[in-house]
Amino acid sequence: MANPKIPLPEYLKALTTHGLSMQKAMQISGQIYKTFNTPAQLSELSQLKLKACGIDDKDDRKMIMSAIRKAGYISDSQQEAGSSDQPTTTVEKLSTPTKKRKHEAKDVNEFLPDGPTDEAAKYGSLDFNEVLDINVLLKKSTIINRAPLMTAWAMIVSERLGFRREEALSIASVYTEMNALSKGVSLGIYQDGKQKGLDAIKGGSQPYVELMGRRMYVLLPLYQSQSNQWRALLNGKPAQPSYPFSYISRSFRQTTPHIIGALRLLAESFAPKELNNKGWALYAEFRPSVNGWGERSEVKCETILSLRNTAVKPAETTGASKEVLSSLDIVQFEECASSSGIQAPKRQRISDN
Repeated sequence: MANPKIPLPEYLKALTTHGLSMQKAMQISGQIYKTFNTPAQLSELSQLKLKACGIDDKDDRKMIMSAIRKAGYISDSQQEAGSSDQPTTTVEKLSTPTKKRKHEAKDVNEFLPDGPTDEAAKYGSLDFNEVLDINVLLKKSTIINRAPLMTAWAMIVSERLGFRREEALSIASVYTEMNALSKGVSLGIYQDGKQKGLDAIKGGSQPYVELMGRRMYVLLPLYQSQSNQWRALLNGKPAQPSYPFSYISRSFRQTTPHIIGALRLLAESFAPKELNNKGWALYAEFRPSVNGWGERSEVKCETILSLRNTAVKPAETTGASKEVLSSLDIVQFEECASSSGIQAPKRQRISDN
């Protein structure tokens, strides 16, 4: 065959080997793989075509083009020609100074050891404006792939366990990434062992949270800042809440308030620890039904709501369980008992890269 189709595992590996996270590569493949799945098709890829495929974020489009170029499918001259959404003009160059764009990227990716930046301030709010009216929710659905739904559900479960919004978003991002890496190993995209060392070890000094897992909990390593906020760690670096917030919002688009609202009602119908025990099984019931990695399918709020604890009456908009936890009830580390309460965990050295 003169122009063979690139196998999906090889496709994902090309993206993840050249700068994209597994979670991001899965999302992108679900949007562009059917249209651009041969070397010839990838050689014609441009930011305009990526935008037409639904890749709305400009930084995402730049990362994709860079990854495809590094993988050898696009030459440097093609990369330069396809690096913008419109033909380059002198006015356009002057209106987007390089220094300003570099500074903006630094603001998103840099973590300050003396405390995380106020992510909510950048967006005005990290609120999804969730809808809790069951009569409205029963009519809503969306077409989505699994990764953003897993991220949203992990955030909701984390909040039910007592974490604040920014903490829960950070935890959800790392949880989804760790699951994606495990899946990649099972499909042969990565060699066995690549996922090793990312999770925390019981009995050590590293704080961690046991979040819902398939057969056992996923042990997510945590870092506590001087302002007493938790962040989940991936490869020694704290995950910023801004990325999963933007990821969820862009993926669900106008249905974001409804999906988040339905997930909230489901979570609140269980006591926090019971929810953590059953969280993965519940997700497996309402996640998109697909045949391939990154593919999209319908998710109905009605399906999510049907899984609520039977103790909750249909007319209720909040869960039956009144149990409330704080993050200190669920975060674990070696020295956790003293006469004065829970001791501060040992601080881990954080990479600035």
